[in-house]
Amino acid sequence: MTKSSAATKTAPAAAAAPTGREIKPGVVAFKRARILEEASALFCERGYEAATLEMLADRLSATKPFLYTYFKGKSAILSAICELGVKESLAALDRIEETERTSIDLLKASLREVAEIIVARHEYLVVYQREMMNLDRNDAQRILRLRHEFDLRIGKLIDDCVRDGFITVPDAASMSIWIGGLLSWITYCYRPGSKRSAEAVVDQAVEACLRLVAVN
Repeated sequence: MTKSSAATKTAPAAAAAPTGREIKPGVVAFKRARILEEASALFCERGYEAATLEMLADRLSATKPFLYTYFKGKSAILSAICELGVKESLAALDRIEETERTSIDLLKASLREVAEIIVARHEYLVVYQREMMNLDRNDAQRILRLRHEFDLRIGKLIDDCVRDGFITVPDAASMSIWIGGLLSWITYCYRPGSKRSAEAVVDQAVEACLRLVAVN
């Protein structure tokens, strides 16, 4: 065996270049996100029933077949818009739950991050509030289950605060529903570009939620 051939055998293999299959999930996620972003704006402006896939494709400088590559149809797009806020809120609760904090600080951090998500996803939440009656039955039930899970998670945070002596409330489960309702009102109190800043709205919403459970 020659020196060169031995070197060839012992040299580590070069890292393989990324394949189309490896990068595809990221590309799909990006394109789905762009579709939802434009669709939420369109549904806000025109209403779900008046908006068409042709209008959406025009906004994206794309074609209807492009949309069908990522969604089964207009109802699937509506469903994805309506569930995004609650899914992101649940994911935020997961992240915060893993941090080392007192129960009251976990509650405060959770409320703040959810409020920030609602502000950031303003159009998505507006579409959900206006168009929930247009959701397919199965989609509507799935989203309601997600919302119920959110209420349960907030209720658990309140219960933990009661256990640790930070607050006293008679019914954490009921209080969590009131808090969820209060947070949903952010869409009526804030619009992008309005005089009231996003930061001020988040601060006020969190303070109002905490006052519901008598936290100063």
